[in-house]
Amino acid sequence: MKRERTALTYPRTGAQLAFARAATALAAVGIGTVAIGSLAIGAMAIGRLAVKHFALKGGAIDRLVIHELTVDRLHVRELITDEKV
Repeated sequence: MKRERTALTYPRTGAQLAFARAATALAAVGIGTVAIGSLAIGAMAIGRLAVKHFALKGGAIDRLVIHELTVDRLHVRELITDEKV
């Protein structure tokens, strides 16, 4: 009795390598996106904590400088006044 052999075919190495490179690139992009998102959330949380800390301290401002401010129809420019000592 003769056995019949069937030839096994494997995917070409180039196709496997291209798929692996594409998967690695997508994974790197995904990890970068997660890192940027976590940095943004962390910065937002730190900003909120700083604002709360400032508000709880009494909100004192030593010096505030506004050169030009535009609010809807109100336009405020810098006003220069002499300081009285």
